[in-house]
Amino acid sequence: MSYSWQIYSVTAIYLCITIIAFVMKWEIGILLLVLFALILCLMVYNINRFLFSVNVVASKLVMNLDSIKEDVFNHNPMGILMYDDEHRVIWGNHSALSIINKNDIVGKKLDQISDEFETVLGFDADWHIMQFAGKMYKIAHKPSLKAIYWIDFEKEYEIIVNKKYNQLVFGYLLIDDYDELVQSLNDQEVADFDATLVTRLNGWAQTFDVYLKRIEDDKYLMLLNKIGLEHIEASEFKFFSELRDEYHSKNTPLSFSIGIAYDNAEQFHISDLAKEAQLNLDLALGRGGDQIVVKSSDESARFYGGETQLQGNRTNTRSKLVYQALTNQIKQASNILIAGHIYPDMDSIGSALGIYKIVTEQRKTAKIIVNEAQFNSDIQQLLSSPQISYNVKNIFLNHDSVREYMTSKTLIILVDHHRPSLSEAKELLVKGYNTVIIDHHRRSEDFPVQTVLTYIEPYASSTGELVTEFFMNMRNTIESLNHFEATALLAGIIVDTNNFSHRTGSRTFDAASYLKGRGADTEQIQRILKEDLALVKKRNQLIEQTEIVFNEYAVSCGTEDQVIDNITAAQAADNMLNLKNVEASFVIYRRSPETIAISARSIGKINVQKIMETLGGGGHLSNAATQINNVTVEEAKNLLLTKIENRRD
Repeated sequence: MSYSWQIYSVTAIYLCITIIAFVMKWEIGILLLVLFALILCLMVYNINRFLFSVNVVASKLVMNLDSIKEDVFNHNPMGILMYDDEHRVIWGNHSALSIINKNDIVGKKLDQISDEFETVLGFDADWHIMQFAGKMYKIAHKPSLKAIYWIDFEKEYEIIVNKKYNQLVFGYLLIDDYDELVQSLNDQEVADFDATLVTRLNGWAQTFDVYLKRIEDDKYLMLLNKIGLEHIEASEFKFFSELRDEYHSKNTPLSFSIGIAYDNAEQFHISDLAKEAQLNLDLALGRGGDQIVVKSSDESARFYGGETQLQGNRTNTRSKLVYQALTNQIKQASNILIAGHIYPDMDSIGSALGIYKIVTEQRKTAKIIVNEAQFNSDIQQLLSSPQISYNVKNIFLNHDSVREYMTSKTLIILVDHHRPSLSEAKELLVKGYNTVIIDHHRRSEDFPVQTVLTYIEPYASSTGELVTEFFMNMRNTIESLNHFEATALLAGIIVDTNNFSHRTGSRTFDAASYLKGRGADTEQIQRILKEDLALVKKRNQLIEQTEIVFNEYAVSCGTEDQVIDNITAAQAADNMLNLKNVEASFVIYRRSPETIAISARSIGKINVQKIMETLGGGGHLSNAATQINNVTVEEAKNLLLTKIENRRD
């Protein structure tokens, strides 16, 4: 705040008083004038001394700042190095020279000083932890300033490593289908088989410092630390795939499913860790077995293995037990909402109609939630059948009417899918309704929370096959399927198996035989699945656009402005597998104005499910798909090629 106006005011008043004094009595005026002169001289003297003091202080401060600046730049423990446009060093402080362990670096190019600078120059402005010149540092590269900074991170890194040595990892190891493996062996052969296998497993455990304890005939408990897990993950669990291949060469179908869990929190409960490990094991089994799932409480799951198509050994007993549990859940509910996946196919609609039949036989109200705008032509033809067209309004429910239908005791039954993101009931699954899942796709990490019954059989050809088995096993306790329902279920099986050519087992034919006996009309199915000429041309156009990448992958792209249905794309992908040397095929197409879809197929050598999972999709080892929003066809293709290349590496 400035006080100059007050000083000027006081001075003016003083001078006025002096003038008045001169007029009244000149002696007093002279006295006041002399006094003013003395005050003025004193002020000038003090101001000069003040300015001199300020200059002295400023000079000392400048000298100190120069010293501080010299100390900061040259003796700072942080290494600082600056370079020019040609990446030649123009200056480095003492710490930087000490880190690089060279003194004559000015004028030299960074890549001539150390190969590690190539990595450093690729960094952005954020801090990165890396080993440089044999020590751990936090390193930041700021391209705008052409500067590189180092901070010693040895002690902190040692603490992190020690924490990993002390961080507990819990796991379960399961021998897949152990009972079937040993059922044909006598007692001595079983003992020899177990002894050999235990010896091999213990050898692996010792290599990675794993505590391995057999707790059941087919199940082991695993305890290890985080650093050991990192070493095992670096090897990608190859021990188990190599052991599997060795036994397979001896006609012994040995494989393992493993669930591993850890917690990054400072404090956690061992019981919670054990539960998480069991959930991860269940996830591995739900995906078909022969794989490892590693997951912490706050991270996404990591999957290893699962590259082979195992032959499932489903039993009628499990189907009966699931049916009984399903009817119990239906009886306890006030009403039932049945949901297939978005953009439903024949298997989704057919299995939903089959479940609708089971619910109504329990004298409960049921609705199937659908978005009719997403129906393909084959679904539309199926539902135009005289046997159901009159009742469609009573069976199906659109999204606008769902809220009025739901109660606190409504049971949601998901068919032909289990991922909430792909469900017609997506918005309802987060609200805590009891949920039943009946699906044949390999289980993904994305899973509903409030599930009261889960029936996922990756070995089944279709969900329609699973639903048909409910009727086959309970044929004396519920009313038989009518002609239309049997036709819908059989159509779903035919579509999902591509006319019984893919993922078809003896139980698939048993289900088809049962449905045919209940009046399923194969001629009607053939008419429903007939294609018009425009669709045939679209499919052939997709096949013509095929290009071979990485020697064994066939990729085809639709045009940006052409919307293609999923069936046409899937058929094109199936046909592309017939091309010579092709192991996997991918069709990229526009599904809607906002969505690009990818349909993937494989003969079996390449796991297309894993590739689709990296793009947010899923499916089976040999049959998978995904949908990507807000990208172009070309962008989706580039994403796919990147994921394929990453998996090949």
